[in-house]
Amino acid sequence: MRIAADVLIGILVLFSARRLLWVMASWLRRCASTEMDRWPEVLIAVAFRNEQDSLPRLLSSLDALKYDAERLSICLVDDASTDASTDLAVTWARERAHVLLIILDENVGKAEALNRALASAAGRPEVLVVYDADQCPCPDSLRQLIEPFADSRTEAVCGYRRPVYRKLNAIVAYACLEAWTHQLVNLAAKEALGLDPPTMGGNCAYRRSAVERIGGFPAGSFSEDTEVSLALAGSGGRTRFVRDAVADHAVADSFRHYLNQRFRWSRGLMASRRHVRGLEAAFVAAGYLDRVVLLLVAACILGGYLSPWWLLVYVVPALAAVVTAVVKARPELRLVCTMFAILPLMFVVDVSVSVVAALHGVTGRRTRWMDRRSGGSSTPDVNVQHDLRS
Repeated sequence: MRIAADVLIGILVLFSARRLLWVMASWLRRCASTEMDRWPEVLIAVAFRNEQDSLPRLLSSLDALKYDAERLSICLVDDASTDASTDLAVTWARERAHVLLIILDENVGKAEALNRALASAAGRPEVLVVYDADQCPCPDSLRQLIEPFADSRTEAVCGYRRPVYRKLNAIVAYACLEAWTHQLVNLAAKEALGLDPPTMGGNCAYRRSAVERIGGFPAGSFSEDTEVSLALAGSGGRTRFVRDAVADHAVADSFRHYLNQRFRWSRGLMASRRHVRGLEAAFVAAGYLDRVVLLLVAACILGGYLSPWWLLVYVVPALAAVVTAVVKARPELRLVCTMFAILPLMFVVDVSVSVVAALHGVTGRRTRWMDRRSGGSSTPDVNVQHDLRS
């Protein structure tokens, strides 16, 4: 048992050392990108299902994007919606010549829907940009997202998904903290160090030829963004994170939504193991394994095999990452107070959910997909959202 405890401590030290590296590197700045001498042809793809509450705000934000209209086309893929989403999309697309609407009779999932958008594109767009239905990209964000493609080595770019919400609660506060920590610390550090930060669902862009080279988006995947990112990096491509490419993104605001989201992410990260090439890719695919290791270390401490002081190996770097994320995000004071008040309790919930999600992944249990509107989640109205200044 003592040997097992020592192995756990070794793994915990690796995770914590990596986290400390991210905290320090996140303050560095990468050299300026190559200047764009010609703006490429861009296809914006939006795959949606039952998003009648979110879709109008996304469509309005797409109209406001600043990009050469002659080099921009949009493809909406309705993944067999059963609410008013289809009617909203039909009305909007009918009035715009550069918009293609694909209505699917059968639910195929986001990854396959994106593949169909790319296959149906008129001409050969050089860059595919993906937005989620619950996002609202800022007007100048598209140009910021495209600029890194001036470097021919760049094959994927991830923008900043700025968390927004309608009503503040414990889940919202913790979800915001997770979003800031992952992006403003982890992804920012990888960007500074040139370590190929993975993309995140929406507000990201891909070089079309690179996506075709790896066989497109993996159909049926729970985490097509991570899988594609790892596949591109593993085959010699480069990925980037651009903080200035901002899109507002609705965070989970109910426990059911948070639970479902964590289960899907955990399953998706486990599936991405097939694309692992190198140590850092292995850390990415490990997902929330650090929480599981922490729980096992705590069990060893309770059993008398380890000193309680070993917990500081995890706690100190984690708190450093939290403080760094909050300083970088500069949120409103009320959100900060709520965040630190619920942090201990929500971290216990986080560890518990991560362990259960890992067990689901190992046993192959099916993750239940949830319509946000039926799960108690209130998609935020951008006009009344709290100002999360970045």
